Amino acid sequence: MSQDPSQKFRPLDGVRVLDLTVTPPGGYCTVQLADMGAEVVRLEPPAQAGKPSLVANQVGLSRGKRSITLDPRSKRYNEVLRRLVATCDVLVENAKPGQMSSRGFGYPEAAKEFPALIWCSISGFGQDGPNAQYAGHDISYLGHAGYLGAVGTELPWHPGAMLSVPVGAMMAVTGILGAMVERAKTGKGCQIDVSLADASTWLLAGSASALKGDGTGGIAATPERRLYECADGRYVVVAAAEPRTWAALCEGLGMADIAGEGRPRGAAGEAAQARLAAAFATRPAREWVEKLAPLGAAVTIVNRGVDVVEDPHNMARGVFVSIDGETVPANPLRFHDAAGRESFTAAASPPKVGQDTEAVLGAAGFSADEIANLRAEGVI
Repeated sequence: MSQDPSQKFRPLDGVRVLDLTVTPPGGYCTVQLADMGAEVVRLEPPAQAGKPSLVANQVGLSRGKRSITLDPRSKRYNEVLRRLVATCDVLVENAKPGQMSSRGFGYPEAAKEFPALIWCSISGFGQDGPNAQYAGHDISYLGHAGYLGAVGTELPWHPGAMLSVPVGAMMAVTGILGAMVERAKTGKGCQIDVSLADASTWLLAGSASALKGDGTGGIAATPERRLYECADGRYVVVAAAEPRTWAALCEGLGMADIAGEGRPRGAAGEAAQARLAAAFATRPAREWVEKLAPLGAAVTIVNRGVDVVEDPHNMARGVFVSIDGETVPANPLRFHDAAGRESFTAAASPPKVGQDTEAVLGAAGFSADEIANLRAEGVI
């Protein structure tokens, strides 16, 4: 697929984002902005110069960005940062709440000098509240948010992949885009306070029972909503939640005798589940999907690992791109316009730390002598 920028939909073309983040929430956020055409410039420590610019060692969070060096311990850090901010539309950071202001240049200080700046702060528990200074990681925020208890009612269980982090990052992207629309009308920027815990709680907006009593009254596993193991050891997901999908499932499995009885419960439900389990165990998962999905039975395969990459639907959709020999998710947004432009994926390899320092500082108005002095002083 061609990545010619002139043929790609880049709604954020011309937008410059200064990325001060060092953890995955920032990586998820700014890679999405890069996929929409923004120029993302990461600030990184001079001690890392020449190494690959990777967020948590993940190519998928680091592609399509630029990198400059700037030592946050330097007395000249704020001076250089101010001049960079003057050239940017958006700043994204994930420092502890209040930390940047304590060093002399947080949002309150920036807003006085650069009222049009959009400043996005991503943190675990938000900029205020009793937990604001607490440490945590993805599972911490899911637990606090009520999400762990809502999804797995039998505690303890431990998710094997991050959820609050990418959800919070997408909230950050949404906030940034909303702030840009507001700025286009008023000329004023703002601070966006993104809490990973708040974002995780928001996931329960469609699950009212998760916020009542002990939170265990969520969606139950039933014969028509369950994973079934197939002959090859793989699983299918059955989600035949409506009369029509239940009927299609039963008829496709040769169980027309229970298709019209509605979704069974109690003893009838246990009997139906046993019959479905026995039927699915007779064929490989892919065969069942190919047989039942076209009938409208709401059956999909459970993909894991390389199965996700090699899934025929994902391959047809271009869900992945290869960067430096590593397969990573592509831009999930599918833009199309009347001119024939389509979605863009920022597929450039992650830069080397500091490779764009001279170019970015030069564009910000630093002279060659100033840049040389900053380098000699160890500032960059």
